[in-house]
Amino acid sequence: MPRPRFEKLPPERRAHILEVAAREFGALGYEGASLNRILEKADLSKGAAYYYFDDKADLFLAVVRHCQEQAMFVAWLRPEELRADTFWDVARTTYQRQFVLFRQSPWLMGVARAVWTLPAQLRESGPLAAIFEQGQSITRTILTRGRELGVVRDDVPEELLVAWVGAIDSAGDRWLLANWEQLDEAAMQRHAELLVDGFRRLLTPAQPGGKS
Repeated sequence: MPRPRFEKLPPERRAHILEVAAREFGALGYEGASLNRILEKADLSKGAAYYYFDDKADLFLAVVRHCQEQAMFVAWLRPEELRADTFWDVARTTYQRQFVLFRQSPWLMGVARAVWTLPAQLRESGPLAAIFEQGQSITRTILTRGRELGVVRDDVPEELLVAWVGAIDSAGDRWLLANWEQLDEAAMQRHAELLVDGFRRLLTPAQPGGKS
């Protein structure tokens, strides 16, 4: 990850460097992205780049974390403030906000595509795995709150619930990455509704008679 001295740059300068890099990685993938082209567009010398980052891989990790933070900021919520009668409405709105952000900032989707095209072992170990685990931790917290409210089933081990949500989320992301250029904002919001409906059907406690 970036060296501490990178964090000392003005926020606008940090964001500019990371977003220039995000556009390059998003357009060409990790392998196709050119570090020299990134540095030129970011008005950053090679000496300065190595003052902030170890290498291209280090810069890519910083970009992935930056993109994750952007998406999480837009979708940020307080689990303790969730209520039973609004739980699934809030979930739907949260996904819709993220997808609007993706439409407004296409490079975010490009970076996500770059991550998913990496070999699986790179996503499942090391720094990238830690980034994915952060997302799972948030999911775990929300599911725990849902159980407290009685809107998420408690007859399944928590880690299996997290795995189910992750599987649906990943499938939705892959479909979105493959099709998002043909989707307008209304279609993307519909995709968010379908995703959350899938979560709701899977996670809602069964009612008498076997209905969920």
